[in-house]
This record gives sequence, structure tokens and C-alpha cells, in this order.
Amino acid sequence: MKILKIINSKEEDIYSYTACISAVEFKKRGHEVDILTFPSDYVKDFCLKNKINFFYTDFLYLSGYKDIPEYDLIEIYNYTKISSLMLKKIFRKKAVKILKICSFYDESFKNFIKESIENISLIITITPSLKDELVFDGINENKIFSINPIIFGRWETAKQIRVFTTITRPYKIVTVFKKTKIDELKLFLSIAREIIKINQDVNFSIVGIKDENLRGLAREWGISHKIDMLGYRTDMPEVMAVSHIYLKPVLSADVSRSVFEAMYSGVVVVVSDIKGISDFIISDYNGIVVKRDDINQYVKSILSLINNPVKMETISTISYNYAMANFNAEIITKVEEIIYTELINEKMEIR
Repeated sequence: MKILKIINSKEEDIYSYTACISAVEFKKRGHEVDILTFPSDYVKDFCLKNKINFFYTDFLYLSGYKDIPEYDLIEIYNYTKISSLMLKKIFRKKAVKILKICSFYDESFKNFIKESIENISLIITITPSLKDELVFDGINENKIFSINPIIFGRWETAKQIRVFTTITRPYKIVTVFKKTKIDELKLFLSIAREIIKINQDVNFSIVGIKDENLRGLAREWGISHKIDMLGYRTDMPEVMAVSHIYLKPVLSADVSRSVFEAMYSGVVVVVSDIKGISDFIISDYNGIVVKRDDINQYVKSILSLINNPVKMETISTISYNYAMANFNAEIITKVEEIIYTELINEKMEIR
């Protein structure tokens, strides 16, 4: 199978991550995989390290002057940066076209899907809520397939290290924010402040951003000595390995890769009852789900874990086993391979 993955992102986000990991897995299975991407250091470094052929989306592609070679299958990850001229070229291709949706979309993306649906062979989402959203917006359910998120890396090692972390103190609660979402970060600090009032043996870490306004708020509340702002990190398995709880208090529909990575590391996940973010969490089984803006419930849930190490370790083990079974890159790629082969065969029969 000859596959082209088109990444419409310049960032190290869930789209570029999913495309890159999938490319490696398909290559392992003997398929020919190319990546067409906007200039991105993350994608470039990943492809060079894993010997994946890649080329850049430039003005000639965007203006429709340069054509894409023939492939059996073309995957489009997001669409926000791709031009209508380039899309027309892609849609004229004989290849099977797959639209990958890894995050909640805006009105323009919804309109793009509706306008392009006849040219798309299948839409693949990485959470059930994303599929539900598409169906609610009037997209034919038969055109949508929901598959689990794909996670790859040294997360099993993090779980092994956590055997020793469980007996270390103070407790460490971590969150990850790639972008500054001030309301959600204030909620995180509010939860931290209330927990520290009751239990001083807890520290908090924010990974991904460093925000002086947030630091100022932590100082104003007298908790800055308990809050570490770690900024961007490339050693997330190690960060997860020394953490007891992963806290993600979001206020609107979201999909977060770090939630899945925390589960894969055996870190107990506490999340809001929000679409996407809580799709794979069964509360009090493989994590904790809390009402989105209920600070008291967050505090109560986290303290119930801290005060009951056996409960925390039980949820940790179940969470890790769940992630191993459901987010495994090799298994998910095998499922996609079966689907893609069927779609290609159907297209050949039609011809």
C-alpha cells in the first residue's frame, strides 16, 4: 500500500503526533509511506530519525501548480492551512481519501466537511465524542469510523519507575497545557490552593507554559512555593514517572494527548466531565471524572486518593492496563490497515 499523510500543522500537536507515529507503524508493516507537511521541526526531526520520506507543502502546492504523485490512499490531518486549489487537486486523485479528526472543530471546519464529504471516502475520529459531534452536525454516520488514540514511547518505563514513586513524598500533582487558557489555569490554581489549605504535603507542576500573570496570582494567593512552572519538556515520561496524580480541569470540549500519556504511565487521571477529555475514563475505575467547575468536588476527589494509597494504586494499575490494551500503536495500525485495504479493494472493483 502506498500512503501519503498530509499534515496541516506546523506545531507538535495531536495531529502531527498521530500522523508521525502512524507512519512508522505502517512502514513497519511493509507499506510505503510519505509525509507532506508544512515546515515543522518536530515532523522533520521525527522523519529523519525514523527514516520516513517527507516533503514540504510550499507555495507551488498551495497554488495548485505542483501536483501530488499518485498514491493508493491519502490521509488528511486537519485542514486549516490547506488551500482550496490544493484540495481540488487532491480530490481529483484516484486514491482513497481519509480525513483524520483528532480535535473538536470550528464552524469553518464543519462547513469544509459538509462541502467535501462526497470526495472523502471515510472520516476517522480518535474519540467517540468527535464522531457524535459529526453525526449531530448532519454527517452520515456510515461515513465515520471512531478509532482509539494512538500512543507510542517510553510510557511503560514510566509505569515501572512509579513503583518507587508511590512511596515518595510530597505528593506531586501535574497538569499539561500547550496553550495559555487562563480560566482553566486559574481553576487549576484554585484547586491547588484549597488542597494546600488542608494538606501541605502536596506539590503541583504545570508543564507546557510559563506565564508571569499566573506566577503573580500564585504569589498573591501565597502558594507560589508549591507551584512549579516547568515550561516545554521533552522528557514527559520522566515527568509522569515522578507524579502521583494528573489533573486536567478543562471547561470546554477538548482532546488532550497528555491525558492518554498519563494513563499509559499509570498516573491517576482526574479530569472534567467534558466531551473528549473524559471519553476513556470510567470514574473510580481507571480515573476520576469531576463536574467541570466544582472546585470542592475536585478537592474531595484528590484528597480521597491521597488519603487512600491503596485506592490510588488500584486505579493506577487499571488505568495502565486499559491504556496498554486500547492505545497500543501496533493494534490500532492493524485495524486501520484492514479498513484501508477494504476501501482500496472496493474502489478498484468500482473502476
